[in-house]
Amino acid sequence: MADTLLRMEQIDKTFPGVRALSGVDFTLNRGEIKALVGENGAGKSTLIKILAGIYQADRGEIYFNGERLNLNSPHQAREAGLAFIHQDLNLVPYFNAVENIWLGFGYPRRGFRFARDRMQKRVKELMGHFNFTLDIYSPVSRLSTPDKWLVAILKAFMMETKLLVLDEPTAALTDKEVRELFRNLEEIKERGIGIIYISHRLEEIFAIADSVTVLKDGRKVADKSINEIDKEELINLMTEGKAFNRHTNEAKNPAKAKILARAKSKSSHGVILEVKNLKGRGFENISFTLNSGEVLGFYGLTGAGRTDTMKAIFGLEEIEQGEIILKGRRIERPNPAAMIENGLILIPEDRREEGLVLDMTVSENLSLPNLGQFLRFPLLNKIDKGKERKATRGLVDELDIKTPSPVIRVKYLSGGNQQKVVIGKWLLKDRTVFIFDEPTTGIDVGARKEIYRLIDDLSRDGGVIVISSDLSEIIRISDRVAVMSKGRIRGILSGDEISEKNILQLSYEGV
Repeated sequence: MADTLLRMEQIDKTFPGVRALSGVDFTLNRGEIKALVGENGAGKSTLIKILAGIYQADRGEIYFNGERLNLNSPHQAREAGLAFIHQDLNLVPYFNAVENIWLGFGYPRRGFRFARDRMQKRVKELMGHFNFTLDIYSPVSRLSTPDKWLVAILKAFMMETKLLVLDEPTAALTDKEVRELFRNLEEIKERGIGIIYISHRLEEIFAIADSVTVLKDGRKVADKSINEIDKEELINLMTEGKAFNRHTNEAKNPAKAKILARAKSKSSHGVILEVKNLKGRGFENISFTLNSGEVLGFYGLTGAGRTDTMKAIFGLEEIEQGEIILKGRRIERPNPAAMIENGLILIPEDRREEGLVLDMTVSENLSLPNLGQFLRFPLLNKIDKGKERKATRGLVDELDIKTPSPVIRVKYLSGGNQQKVVIGKWLLKDRTVFIFDEPTTGIDVGARKEIYRLIDDLSRDGGVIVISSDLSEIIRISDRVAVMSKGRIRGILSGDEISEKNILQLSYEGV
């Protein structure tokens, strides 16, 4: 009989207007890696936050290591031997890696001063154990996203851990870093530690997990050994057989059809964005064109310069030389306000930090960049709330944003629905070019298909650039693919040239 480490029984949780979990059972054995999967909004994060003591269940019981747990705080969970690395890393940006890793564990002292040498020694020991290379002295705000994950992983092992929960741990890691992580997880598993692994990358689940639990709409729909299920069945359990094909995309309900009809109603041809010999911090000699009706993918390994390039085009980074021509007009000294006014939009990678105001409602987030069109008395800056509600309610319907009401705070929405809000706020006016930076990071299979449909619709009304570290995603949705390495475009592929082999070969040039 399996040695059960964790048992959660009949877990219920309700938020204002949202039934997040309903009668969920979940078990984990010692030395087992169990994947927890489901669409955004399925209840995965809520279940884990209950286990972490962040939320308290409305009903149900938790048994861990043979004893019943009453978890009322993260501190109690940590004391019990539960370690969590959440999708939102919650690191202090102005602290360095050592200070972040020790935070919450009590900094060691020597007299009236912190014993920084002891703190650094412990962190270096952990780094050596996991074979991590990391700048431990710079503020975390200056670290790359992969390095921030390494800080969070090291922090999780500062204590005696019996259970480790990883929420999307590889979202920003390179293939080499993923393999290294998997080797470490196997070592951890061999010590009898149970691991809950949350990921939307299904190939990872079949590579690392022993079993999988599937949640849908707050309920458990399957709990199987990984050997008893294949990728197609797993997707069907999560999405009920939804499908997407970029070139045969059709809106299936009247609300979504409005966006598609609006896109098809315009016809424009030729180049709408041209970039010539662009140079700036992290990139040089960047030249490409974006055609009307096109999705242009940008692929590259971590540090290739894709995000830096797009931020410069949007006006967030300085351009040392080069030209940007948008709709036939040369843009002098690009800045975000000017680019937005000219119809170019950047959808950032970090939707929660850079794309949303989490404590504002769905409606307020959707209307925020468009307040001028809702002014009843411009001189008094008085907003016509009725007009605002009507417009934003229409967007909620068109984009199929799953929310009980437009006046629900956006922080309560799932990642996929938050991403729709980030996109939707730019659709109340005509836009020509959309740049998406990692548009489906942390988003489940079903929500990804909805984002893909929306990208396809937007490309029909202009052009779309998509930065993605997901190779299968780039191949799936792009008409052409620009591959970057070491700050340069190594090639632009189209048609039959777009293949995994060709893209990877170009991405390793100069590395």
